[in-house]
Amino acid sequence: MIEYFHLYVKVDCPFCKEAIDILEKEKREFVVTVLDHCKMFEDGIKNELKFKTVPIVLRCQPDGKVQMVGGCSELKVLMKNEKEQK
Repeated sequence: MIEYFHLYVKVDCPFCKEAIDILEKEKREFVVTVLDHCKMFEDGIKNELKFKTVPIVLRCQPDGKVQMVGGCSELKVLMKNEKEQK
């Protein structure tokens, strides 16, 4: 399995769209879970991850480990830092 990102988003969220655009531009693998139609799941995932806004961005490693990235701003910083390390 390869590294990929898992995004929890809401359809009308501009920051969610921006996070998706960033990953597409960087040609990164990702999956999206749309939270619009299940408030109970949305509340549960936000509580579990201790993150109150969307998008919620997770980095999933090939070994099964999951790293909390944060939101769109944190994703931008991560992508910038990775580019600088190359």
